[in-house]
Amino acid sequence: MNDTQTILTSTPPETEKGSACWSAPICSASFPGVSLYHGDSLEIVPKLRGINGVVTSPPYNQKIDSFKPSGMHKESRWVEKISQGYADSMPESDYQQWQIETLNALYDATDETASCFYNHKIRWRDGELLIPLEWLRRTKWKMRQEIIWARNGSCTMNARMFAPSDERIYWLRKETHKWNQECVSYMSVWNIASQPSPEHPCVYPVQIPARCIMATTDPGDTVLDPYMGNGTTGIAAIRAGRKFVGIEKDERHFANAVERIRRELSQGVLL
Repeated sequence: MNDTQTILTSTPPETEKGSACWSAPICSASFPGVSLYHGDSLEIVPKLRGINGVVTSPPYNQKIDSFKPSGMHKESRWVEKISQGYADSMPESDYQQWQIETLNALYDATDETASCFYNHKIRWRDGELLIPLEWLRRTKWKMRQEIIWARNGSCTMNARMFAPSDERIYWLRKETHKWNQECVSYMSVWNIASQPSPEHPCVYPVQIPARCIMATTDPGDTVLDPYMGNGTTGIAAIRAGRKFVGIEKDERHFANAVERIRRELSQGVLL
């Protein structure tokens, strides 16, 4: 069997002693050093242990169904693209509770030196500012740093304000954490242009997870993304010589991630 051939199974593959531990049957795709799971992260993450790092970007609860367009062409294309992605409209209190539960499950699934990088953004609801720190402070994680991702562009041109062109990357940790000092020069403002993808409505550039992974994990460590999307975190992990576990509930995005990671591994990267 070719090392990069996809294996579809009804139960997770067996794992080595001390590695990520699964116990729930779920449709998966496996590669050497990579396990991809098609399912709900809150059902899967609690069955996982021994993860060395997390890099993720959850749905933002954009409430596109209540969006009032200004008529701008670029803005209209953005709304159309977002609306083809996840169902992303929840009562805000439910959304925040969902995120708290997921982050706490990630805390329990990771080892004692793990970091979690959580990409989100500031939003507005009925004129009120919603900052992710409001629910991050209610999780088990400790805040290490807030990183600014300057995307150098914006689609929100209908508001009477400066168009937002930034997002946040919250570095969360436990009592202690790994740190690779050569990454100190990345600074705390990351000027990385967004890279639109035809495969996913909201995707971050591979440089975002690559920096997080290189800074706080070691070669051979296992990185998890519970909202995998089309697999960008997995691509970054593979290129850095890390193992990867990805979870994605959307069937189309899951299939795209499987294919992207298969192509990446076929280029000869060894984990």
